[in-house]
Amino acid sequence: MIESEATLIARLRELFNTSFQSGVELGIGDDAAVLAASNNKLVATVDMAVEGIHFRRDWSSPFQIGAKLTTANLADIFAMGAVPKYLLVAAAISQVNNSEVITELAKGIRSVADNFKVTVIGGDLSKSESMSLSITAFGELSGKPILRSGAQVGDLLYLSSLPGLSAAGLAILNRGLDRPRYVVDAHLNPKLVAPDKLIKVATSMCDISDGLVTDAGHIAKSSTVNINLNKALIINAPDFKDLAELANELGEDVFDWILAGGEDHFFLATVNPTSASEELGIKVGVVTAGGGEILLDGVVINKSGYQHF
Repeated sequence: MIESEATLIARLRELFNTSFQSGVELGIGDDAAVLAASNNKLVATVDMAVEGIHFRRDWSSPFQIGAKLTTANLADIFAMGAVPKYLLVAAAISQVNNSEVITELAKGIRSVADNFKVTVIGGDLSKSESMSLSITAFGELSGKPILRSGAQVGDLLYLSSLPGLSAAGLAILNRGLDRPRYVVDAHLNPKLVAPDKLIKVATSMCDISDGLVTDAGHIAKSSTVNINLNKALIINAPDFKDLAELANELGEDVFDWILAGGEDHFFLATVNPTSASEELGIKVGVVTAGGGEILLDGVVINKSGYQHF
């Protein structure tokens, strides 16, 4: 069903209404949102997803597209050590079934936002030949941001979870399959867990959505260090055995998935050894002296993850 812009905005105002709109003096419905000033620093990030490049409509529902991009945005806020608070959403879709598509996009966005008490405060709608979605996220930072440039020689490397399942899901979809469903869902609608324990102790941190090697490289180059991953520690990680068995069934290299797969919205952090703890996640290596290289057991890794251009 085709609806007018005014009708759609009214529908979205109702869909995004929440009971935890703290700091929102004026939300959806006017020319701009109005937020109450805060003593905390403001952290902002934006992500865009374009049909045919970041998602396929024959694989992903509008709900999944909205949820996945929201996950990506909130992960970037958490990676800075901040608490996500607000979202601005811009969507471009075709006229066909615009009400249904926008409603499902909104429900997907809210399914993630509600988990972290994040409020959608406004956005924009446009007609387009193909779908695209852009989300801007704002978070509050009470202390110093966690930067990519803070890693020190001797720091330990921690992953919040073992990456690779999203890449496995993509491999399954590329074969025209849709099972195991939990693996496919890890690619189409990845789940986000706030890295609360890592935020308290990390000397540097980043989201690894572009792949472990690529994003670890950002830390290594920004901090002017090398990052040396330990293969035995990775093999001993929870979930490695199941992932390796799945890779073997599909004729894939499990370390391709883990090191270069991407689209797992987990976190890589460097931590001073005095703060080491099993509660932080999976210990996978150490920071060593160097000029920005990523190594596996001392050998430079040549694999790379997702490249935007």
